[in-house]
Amino acid sequence: MVAVPGIPRSSQAPDPAYNVENFNYDPETDCYTCPQGEQLRSNGKWYKGKNYQFKQYKTSACKICTVKHLCTRSYKNGKIVQRSEYTPYIEANKHNTEKHRHTYRKRQSIVEHPYGTIKRQWGFSYISTKKGKERASADVGFMFIAYNIRRIMNIVGKNALKKYLEVLVLLISGIYRPIRFKISPFKAINLLKKNLTSFFERLLNRLIFGHYLIRTGAF
Repeated sequence: MVAVPGIPRSSQAPDPAYNVENFNYDPETDCYTCPQGEQLRSNGKWYKGKNYQFKQYKTSACKICTVKHLCTRSYKNGKIVQRSEYTPYIEANKHNTEKHRHTYRKRQSIVEHPYGTIKRQWGFSYISTKKGKERASADVGFMFIAYNIRRIMNIVGKNALKKYLEVLVLLISGIYRPIRFKISPFKAINLLKKNLTSFFERLLNRLIFGHYLIRTGAF
């Protein structure tokens, strides 16, 4: 659950009772009903916004409405309601948030804190890679791994973490040691080439990741 966006000031009515959230939408007829009982209809055309599409709903009843001055500041065109393609999801999220307020407050105290630490305290308010989602995801992944390692060290201590990693390496090497002696020389050469490639990739990742750990103050 995430916060439901509020109504922009430019879209608020002079009287809050006539804000858009007080207009009832009927998905079957695809129209809004205002607090005065008038129906606002769309021409069915989708308009392009900055990052989304939307429809416009209006009614000619605004011209003779006695409470027009409470509903809109556009005296010439009357009330115009915009409904984006994402409105059903926003409304569903709002319903879930209101239904589970305790869970939402718990999320704020648990989930929001790491983001605040990463962005404000450590200075990761931007990403270094800007060529596609996969690279950006890897960049953010390093930040989260660094946070988790720092968190583990704060809870169990650096020495305990080092001992755990040493035991983990021994266990992994113990599992793969018998396998090395059961393959042919040809497969061994190919495996060596593959491991060398992955070794240099891991080395590069460690050098990059070291930058993230240093910025967190872990070392």
